[in-house]
Amino acid sequence: RSTLFPYTTLFRSGSAGAAARLLEVLPEAQLADRQNLAPTLGSLLRACARADGRVRLSGYAIGPRRPDERVTVEALWIADPDLLDMEVHDEHDEGCCCRVLWDTVRERYGLDARALPDEMRPMRRQWTHGQVGTWLWWD
Repeated sequence: RSTLFPYTTLFRSGSAGAAARLLEVLPEAQLADRQNLAPTLGSLLRACARADGRVRLSGYAIGPRRPDERVTVEALWIADPDLLDMEVHDEHDEGCCCRVLWDTVRERYGLDARALPDEMRPMRRQWTHGQVGTWLWWD
């Protein structure tokens, strides 16, 4: 629980089991919600639940003590080694593979974002240690 934001729980590395459970209990309206131009919560949860641990989610949950109770996913981490071969540059110059990377992820996992992620880069799982994967984040 965040002390800065009461009634908010931050999560990193959301698992396939947690995603499958949320798909069972959340109402359709909540599964259709999205963080700005990110994929819908439902498509992100399905991607995580079906990926055998290769896709992890991060975001936050706001509990029932607030009128805007919800689960929001802002980012995903993917452990697919072939994605690490696709270089992404901050400047998105001619050597940047951001579009190819996003199209590969979108098609592979059935994601329905309205725009490319705001950030894509290699990152260690849980942000400090573990396997290197591809991190995608929407503002």
